[in-house]
Amino acid sequence: MASTVIIPRKSKVSVSVPQSYIGKQVEVFFTLKEENNKPKPAMPLSEMFRGVFSKQDAESFIKHTQTLRNEWDNI
Repeated sequence: MASTVIIPRKSKVSVSVPQSYIGKQVEVFFTLKEENNKPKPAMPLSEMFRGVFSKQDAESFIKHTQTLRNEWDNI
């Protein structure tokens, strides 16, 4: 894979490809660098899944997970 960042001075851009790419399909796309660097809103997992399960279900899942882990450790 080859990639580079450029600042175009005109609407036409010339691209050179490695010799090993000749005769093969090559994907070319343009995107603004600022778009790639925008921070994604971070949401803690606890917030993302808050209220999905009742407390009883959550306790049941935790107990089941602990049982499975204990069984796995005893193998």
